[in-house]
Parts: sequence; C-alpha cells; structure tokens
Amino acid sequence: MRSFWKDSAAVSAGVSAAQSLLVTLDFDGTLAALAETPSGASLRPEFKAALRKLAAAPGVRVFILSGRALEDVKRLVGLRNLYYGGNHGMEIKGPGFSSRDAQGAKTRGLVAGIAAEIQQRFPPGTGVLVENKGFSASVHYRNLKAAYKRGFFSRMKALTSAPSAALHWRRGHKVFELLPRGAAHKGDAVSGLAARLGIAFGVAVGDDLTDEDMFRALKGRGISVRVGRKAGSEAGYFVSDQAQVLRLLLYISAIRLGGY
Repeated sequence: MRSFWKDSAAVSAGVSAAQSLLVTLDFDGTLAALAETPSGASLRPEFKAALRKLAAAPGVRVFILSGRALEDVKRLVGLRNLYYGGNHGMEIKGPGFSSRDAQGAKTRGLVAGIAAEIQQRFPPGTGVLVENKGFSASVHYRNLKAAYKRGFFSRMKALTSAPSAALHWRRGHKVFELLPRGAAHKGDAVSGLAARLGIAFGVAVGDDLTDEDMFRALKGRGISVRVGRKAGSEAGYFVSDQAQVLRLLLYISAIRLGGY
C-alpha cells in the first residue's frame, strides 16, 4: 500500500482523464466515525457538504455502500441524486435504478431466526446488540459486559463453525456479520452499478474487511483507498484517518472542476 498523498500526482491524472467517475464510499468508519452503537452514528455537516459538491462535479456519480440496511444509510446521509447500497450491496437504489439480491431475499427467514435467538440469549443488558437488517444481520459486541464475555464468544464460536449451505459469518470491527451464501457483496455492487451506468473508472474508499471486496473489484480499473494502513489489504493506497477522507473528497471534486 502506498500513501495516497505521496502519489497524488498519479491519482490526479487518472481522475482527471476519466470521462466519467464512480466514487464509492463506505459509511461507518469512513464517512462517519465509529459509534458505540449503530444508532449513534451521524454524518458531520462538512462531510455532507463535500458529498454534495462531489456529486455535482462533472461526470461524477457518488455511491454510498454500507453494511447497514438501505433505508438506514439513506436517512443518515440524506442527499438526493446519490446511489445508495445497503446490506453490502444486496440492496441498491438511486436515480432511475433499484435492485434487490434474489439470493439474499430467499434467506431472510433464516437470518431473522438466528438473530432472534442471539438477542434472546444476550439481551441489551449484556452489551450485545443484534441488528436484523432483513438480508443480513449484525451482532455488535463493542459494549460487551465482562461477565458475559465467555458465554458470548462460546456461543458465537458454535454458530460461526456450524456448517450451513445457505448462510455464512464474517468478522468486522467488533461485529459478527451473518450473510447469505452466494449473495452480492460490495465488489459485485461496485462492478454492477458501474456497468449499469456505463462508467469504466472508479474510486473506492473504505476501512473494514467487507470493503476489501470493492478494492479487489477496482484492480486495474480504478483507485482504491483504505482508511488506515493495513498489511495484506487489497487497497492500492491508504490515508491515515477519517479526517483525511474529507480532504480526499474535496481533492477529487477540485480535480473534476479543474482546480488542480
């Protein structure tokens, strides 16, 4: 991985030369600081203004792609004329376009049953928060109480190691995520939307394991940026922290507007 700012001249050339550009951004940890609970996240005004400016730049389409449910991420960002992806790309909606992953739709009942079982075993007082997002579920343990730590990880080990032809688990920042096997992931979402819009070049920015899928999808046809340097990441570049994401958004806007 290379520092984005140390190689900004090459980045600028690619972004400037592209006839059209799809900028894909994760939400939590990328646009918004990680919160103690999902409901505590918010988009700061300066980030919202930067997204609005970027979306108005010539030839640019902005895609907010999150593990959150679609309507949740749309509410948090609150801007029209953007494309939004929920459940890691299993749901996408934007100007003149809407899609839902068929494989994800088939397993909604299974997801709901497992989410309910975990929530019953570990109610809110334990510090475990279970989100049933329809197509997927997230089990957050950022606030897990010490008294329940052993029991929680024992149960999650049993669940994550149990064979299933329909579902699989993935780890993230203090979260276990339950996902349908064979359903769309973030890489599929980026590639699919770019093809739909006829865009050959993209920029993707993210900070978590699930964002590696979109980094892989852009290899050879775009710029991938990870928030925080990490060995083994598929991203070509990194920025040091979330504050640098705001700078990056403004930088891309300036390039497309002829400011660089």
